[in-house]
Amino acid sequence: MLTGLSDVLSDKKDYCGIVKISTFAADACEGYMSTEITMPKLSDTMEEGVLISWKKSPGERVARGDILAEIETDKATMELEAFASGVLLETRVKAGDLVPVGTVIGIIGSEGEEISSGEVAPSTEKSKKPKDSERKPEVKVSEKEPLPEQSLPVTESGNEPPPRERKDAEADRTQGGGLEKASPMVRRLARDQGIDLSQVTGSGPEGRILKEDLETFLLETEKKQEQPQPSGIPAEPTGTTGSRPPHRSSLSGGSEPLSRMRTAISRTVSESWQTIPHFTVVMDIEMGAVETLHKGFKDAGDSVTLNDFIIRSVATALLDFPRLNASWAEDKIDIHPEVNVGIAVNVADGLLVPVLHDCGNLSLREIAHQSRELIERARTGKTAQGDLSGGTFTVSNMGMLGVDAFTAIILPPQAGILAIGTIADAPIVRNGHIVVAKMMTAVLSADHRVVDGAYGAGFMKKLKEILENPVRLVL
Repeated sequence: MLTGLSDVLSDKKDYCGIVKISTFAADACEGYMSTEITMPKLSDTMEEGVLISWKKSPGERVARGDILAEIETDKATMELEAFASGVLLETRVKAGDLVPVGTVIGIIGSEGEEISSGEVAPSTEKSKKPKDSERKPEVKVSEKEPLPEQSLPVTESGNEPPPRERKDAEADRTQGGGLEKASPMVRRLARDQGIDLSQVTGSGPEGRILKEDLETFLLETEKKQEQPQPSGIPAEPTGTTGSRPPHRSSLSGGSEPLSRMRTAISRTVSESWQTIPHFTVVMDIEMGAVETLHKGFKDAGDSVTLNDFIIRSVATALLDFPRLNASWAEDKIDIHPEVNVGIAVNVADGLLVPVLHDCGNLSLREIAHQSRELIERARTGKTAQGDLSGGTFTVSNMGMLGVDAFTAIILPPQAGILAIGTIADAPIVRNGHIVVAKMMTAVLSADHRVVDGAYGAGFMKKLKEILENPVRLVL
């Protein structure tokens, strides 16, 4: 076993033949080997990604941590970092290509180093997935050991995606003249406004279309529509009252192609509902003490939300009920060593679940700070590597929408999800008297293969105890 840098250097001949190496060994081996850049699995639901643009050119010097490329997953746009230093010798895919996870997209090595030619990834369709024995290792995207892959059912090796799926992917890639011209957020806004991006002039780098460009396009379109018609064109006939009806009496029908995000969501929830035997536990929780603490934080200028209290309480309760921080794995149950809470976030085109890692060891203020940044990145389409992967339990809160209670669908392969309703005044009996209290309904959905009803009830009872006596959350 190698124990130090001197051992690595003395044995570099053996270690430098490994493509997937730690960042420690990468420096020792620099100059002796090339490193393959592969399409990484940037989220638990990712099977393929679109390379939006290269940030480095062949022949350019690269340092570990530099941004190599911008990649779009089925849910967001992320930046791909270099995990080795050297020279970018070759790029094997071009902007706009749809690339399966694990495919080699480029090579980093020493200047002047000769590299063997490799197959270029397909640009419009999924290629056949290599067998496990043939799959080349990925460049490491996280120093933590990854948790079991969550999400979408993976197509068996060698199968082509369904024709509809290919069409949707191609349509999403070609809208507005190529993905390199607009971010996912801009494309979603364009779809919502009915704007054809090919008609919009981009003011960003390399003609990239920005949000401001959409706003300018809309203003110019409105001005054109407001211009008076030539006198030779008859005016539009009016009704007997001389004005248009105040609102439409019918909806415009039709169909719209599925976005990549909606396709991913449909596969995930279908897999969950068809394969996970859900059961639910409902509990009403008095939230008056939490609201008092929340007001104190707010008055002190701390940006701590009610949802942060709930996440902190869930993480604390999971430490006592670890089987809900687990995954079903056919012949075993994997209990995860860290509590990584996913936060369901509504975005323009669907739903994202960014993950707060190691919540069990975070303070309330740390949870508030990290969750605020996670949610902001999710809503602006700027999620970072690791934001969407590794979740072990999920919280979905629709209380701010005025929802009293609802049942959430478990995100595979997690074993549970907590649905949170609004906080409202409700009558309760206390010491034989009817009083008004701030009440919230929480609904646990759990995987019956992993836990039974009594275990789920125990978790909810613990959660209720923590939220109704929340002083420990701020200690």
